[in-house]
Amino acid sequence: MSRDEATDARLESALGSLDAETRAALESLAENDPALLRETLSDLGYLDGESESAETVENRETTELTPAQKRLGELLSTMGNPRSTNEIIELLGEDHPSFFEEYQSAKHRPWMSNQLNALVDAGELGRYRDGRTVLYTPRIADAIRHWALKNDYFVSDLTGRHVGRIESDTKMPRFAVRDGLEELTE
Repeated sequence: MSRDEATDARLESALGSLDAETRAALESLAENDPALLRETLSDLGYLDGESESAETVENRETTELTPAQKRLGELLSTMGNPRSTNEIIELLGEDHPSFFEEYQSAKHRPWMSNQLNALVDAGELGRYRDGRTVLYTPRIADAIRHWALKNDYFVSDLTGRHVGRIESDTKMPRFAVRDGLEELTE
């Protein structure tokens, strides 16, 4: 029996042990949205995080930051504690007033929020919610650690199964959550 035949036999056996509704749902998902099936299996820990879809890898590589975003990311890399947008504006005003001279709009919360969110989307900053307040961290792993504490998880208990929930709650990109989680659990 070849390797493919053995895999097919195991798959058929596993599918045979499912109820009809679950089997039909899996077959439909495999046919109609294989990326979602891969994502679900990865979140549940059945696929290794290394096997990211081409779309995720492409998104990771195509994020282009503006000069203002790059500079902001550099300045915030040592900000320490999680901070809100307003606290970041205050921090920059105190520690890096030249940033405001170069980027006048940086004093305004909407502009700063857009820049911070672009850095999060690029996987350069972490983000999580504390009640209604959005807080940013210089490291994704720190945001995940704070998320875990706010949601009554021990960091040591977090696994690949939690990637989807963390991504959904924090609005950080999946690849960044995976990388941050891997950093935390090393």
